[in-house]
Amino acid sequence: MTDITIRYKDKPLFQRAEFSLPTRYTSNLQDYSCFFYINKGSYQTIEANGIFKVGEKEALLKKCGNYISYFPSSEEQVYAEAIAVYFHTDIIKSIYSNEMVDFFNKSKERSTPKKLANELIEKYVNNLIVYLDNPSLIDEELAALKFKELILILMKSQHSDSIQTFFADLFNYQELEFKTIIENNIFNDISIEELAFICHKSLSSFKRLFKATFNETPARYIKRRRLEHAAQLISTSAENISHIACDCGFNDPTTFSAVFSNQFGVSPTTYRHQNRKDLTQKGK
Repeated sequence: MTDITIRYKDKPLFQRAEFSLPTRYTSNLQDYSCFFYINKGSYQTIEANGIFKVGEKEALLKKCGNYISYFPSSEEQVYAEAIAVYFHTDIIKSIYSNEMVDFFNKSKERSTPKKLANELIEKYVNNLIVYLDNPSLIDEELAALKFKELILILMKSQHSDSIQTFFADLFNYQELEFKTIIENNIFNDISIEELAFICHKSLSSFKRLFKATFNETPARYIKRRRLEHAAQLISTSAENISHIACDCGFNDPTTFSAVFSNQFGVSPTTYRHQNRKDLTQKGK
């Protein structure tokens, strides 16, 4: 990964980074949040609320927390490019110290928008890239103006209510319950180590808490839930079995078929035929 960073009061404020494809890594936003824009390529992130995907010229807002980030391979590109604008609470307070602003007040909207994309955002990022290409052109006063410009664009967008909630929650962070994080990610392609990471636990403490909560080991519980969900989808839908495997957290169809056969005694295809026949007979 290569990056260029513009700092404000010794903290990163704007950043451009290039990633070779494919790339998967963990990241921690401990004391700040960010606006994350994909300028080239596509991006997937797994976090406490589940998995989110954004494409080229789209952005998302990332709250403080632990993330699994993934830039998938592409036939058209050899690298991806992302632009980040960081929201440090102390920097926000410093920039807006002499102004009356209301976007830190709570709104009725409780969800953060999953994708952000419009012409104003794209033009803003293109202009910001000029400064990232030439960091000597921007001082702290101009950096503060560019920062406020982004917030104004976001607050004027169609997601203004949920964006107001996002900024209000910067000062009132609440961690999701352990069981909620597990349920949000039970069918995602994520390892036990990565799941422990987004739960802010060491692997050993994660396994202990998991066993105490679900009365099963993580590996056994997750495999059982994924296979049960896959079996339900196979018997009640016409979806391609490989697609079902992927949707249930199995990225290798061959491995999925072997694990499924071991659990249910028949292949996924045979299971589908048998259960569809049973459903047809019950309907008569």
